[in-house]
Amino acid sequence: MLDKIIKFSDDLNMLPDSGLVLLCVSGGADSMCLLEAMRHISYDRGLSIAVAHFNHGLRGEESDRDENFVKDYCEQCGVSFFSGDGNVRYYAKLHGLSVETAARDMRYNFFFDLGDTIDATVIATAHTADDNTETMLINLTRGAGSNGLSGIPPVRGNIIRPMLTVSREEVISFLSERNIPFVDDSTNEDDVFTRNKIRRHVIPILKEINPRLNEVTTSAAELIRSDEEMLSELADMFISDMCVGLTATCVDVLNLPFSVSSRVIRKLYGGNLSFRHVKAVLDLCKNKIPSSKLSLPGMTVYRDYDLIVFEPVHDPDTVGFAQVYPVDGDSVIILGAGLKMSCKSVIVDGKIVKVNKSFTSFLFKTTEIYGKIAVRPRREGDRIKLIGHAGTKTLKKLFIERRIPARNRAFIPVISDGKGVLAVYGLGMGDRAVPEMGEQALQIDFEEI
Repeated sequence: MLDKIIKFSDDLNMLPDSGLVLLCVSGGADSMCLLEAMRHISYDRGLSIAVAHFNHGLRGEESDRDENFVKDYCEQCGVSFFSGDGNVRYYAKLHGLSVETAARDMRYNFFFDLGDTIDATVIATAHTADDNTETMLINLTRGAGSNGLSGIPPVRGNIIRPMLTVSREEVISFLSERNIPFVDDSTNEDDVFTRNKIRRHVIPILKEINPRLNEVTTSAAELIRSDEEMLSELADMFISDMCVGLTATCVDVLNLPFSVSSRVIRKLYGGNLSFRHVKAVLDLCKNKIPSSKLSLPGMTVYRDYDLIVFEPVHDPDTVGFAQVYPVDGDSVIILGAGLKMSCKSVIVDGKIVKVNKSFTSFLFKTTEIYGKIAVRPRREGDRIKLIGHAGTKTLKKLFIERRIPARNRAFIPVISDGKGVLAVYGLGMGDRAVPEMGEQALQIDFEEI
């Protein structure tokens, strides 16, 4: 099993060459397997590891038992241990979430904040092939498209999941062979939770039909993820070639296959949209009334004669200007930010490589740009790994450290691609997509107007 984890991690280049790996450990079998496996791998590769445990407080003494168990085990092994806690039920009520979703949000917020604090290079979770199968089935029952049916992503930002091809049976066998203890979560038997119903009642029936269920769902997820990436690239190409800012021609959108037009709409919107909302936008494109509109969360979509226009609802705390997609030869005024942005394709040489302490000019290696580059306001959860820094940092924290007034933060351009933030105007350049001499690059320059 250890060889399987190592191979999967190496195939996807998950683990850094050096630095700190933060392990998310609940005390259950899967996470204790992750801890033991990473202790072995980190020793061989010269990596540092630390453990993060979040106490949800949902099971009273049992929750405290789990925290103390993980803490004691880490002390015995000489591994750094960090814990957090929170009132999950209050958070769920405050934000209108299920207890499951609230617990997940609080848990990941703790992991991200701790990762920033201790400069963790990556954060590893203990999701297994069984978890992936369960997630795909849950998403199927909710009517998800290919994005949801592609399962749990092996890598997302600085989150890695090295055990995603390992079955729960392999986990138990691994722990048994090495006499590694773990704790059981009594809520795993509670059918009030959807995942438990799937795990306890649906999965066993499916495994009777096909004992290799995990293997085939893993393969299916990989195929679906590959299709999703291609369709997403086609949508990016359409936006690059046919859209001006957040505006498209209705006929052009309607002429696309739905698999592409739906993605174009979601990308112009800038986030997730339900199937119902996507269909409503397409119906607006078909509408013969030249000046009609549709309200979406945080966005108004207008039918302007033969054009469809996405216009963000201007909340000064979150939106400062309309998102733009720079391409070679562009020269665009960014209203609201008070800046002129220009973009050109270059070959990096000594004449254009210079110290840019003000961070008003950026170079991005063309082959390392994922999807489409966007210049936009910051979004909740945005993160960046600055050049020369060991770990990622939220833009919120970066703005606070640089003493940027809250009222000004929505007007600072963020340069991003499909994988996340690449740079922040005036504040810094990320360590991803950095070109070297002689390489093709996209140069983006800003100047005040």
